[in-house]
Amino acid sequence: MDLGPLAQALVAFGCPAAKSDEMAAQLDKRAHQLAAAKGRTYEEALTHLLKLMAAGGAGGGERSPVESERPAAVRPWKTLSSTPLADYRIFRVRSDRKTDPRTGAEHDFFAIECVDWVNVVPVTSDGHVVMIEQFRHGSDTIELEIPGGMMDPHESDPVAAGQRELKEETGHEGDRARMIGWVYPNPAIQTNVCHTLLVEGCEKRHEVEFDANEDLATRLVPVAEIPGLIRTGRIRHALVVAALTHFLLDQEG
Repeated sequence: MDLGPLAQALVAFGCPAAKSDEMAAQLDKRAHQLAAAKGRTYEEALTHLLKLMAAGGAGGGERSPVESERPAAVRPWKTLSSTPLADYRIFRVRSDRKTDPRTGAEHDFFAIECVDWVNVVPVTSDGHVVMIEQFRHGSDTIELEIPGGMMDPHESDPVAAGQRELKEETGHEGDRARMIGWVYPNPAIQTNVCHTLLVEGCEKRHEVEFDANEDLATRLVPVAEIPGLIRTGRIRHALVVAALTHFLLDQEG
């Protein structure tokens, strides 16, 4: 196949001309691999990869060939000092003094130190997601969510923590559990990570064990309805949307 037109397209995306032939060969190889793995035509796979590149990524969490050629413009800021300010039980606040790597100027920033969180996507054998409704005091609304919560101080395994939360909040357990993703809840000011755990083969095996301030109702939602519930705003908790996006992407392979 003549890769000349593809190399020209990569140059239009910003790839250096000297590297365009090499990048075109790499992209051609990936398109063939994707077509074979997904049962698509080569043209469909190539179009899909080019769209991802135009959007800023090459899929699968990798940097695009074009992006990898760009010189790094942003550098980490050096921390000069950190000062604890307050402890509110579920999070702590600190002040960091940092140096701007571009100008050398010093600035103060505030950070919220939180333990890691875990969200659970529990799926039953008949294709339902085990969800919960609960009142959220920040928004003063009743939200449709998935089970999850803070990892306890002694917990280091998000899989075990997620299975504990699932059992306590819904009484459900599953036969297969695995991590499918993670996000920073708010990297601008928070230090923690929110993990996403998929638990399959779920069924109710226990009574619920609510915390003192919890009041939850279990809802079984067909997997096929999840995208529509996100689209219409019925599911609107940002971290729940992120977890369900990990789930939907996982189902696509």
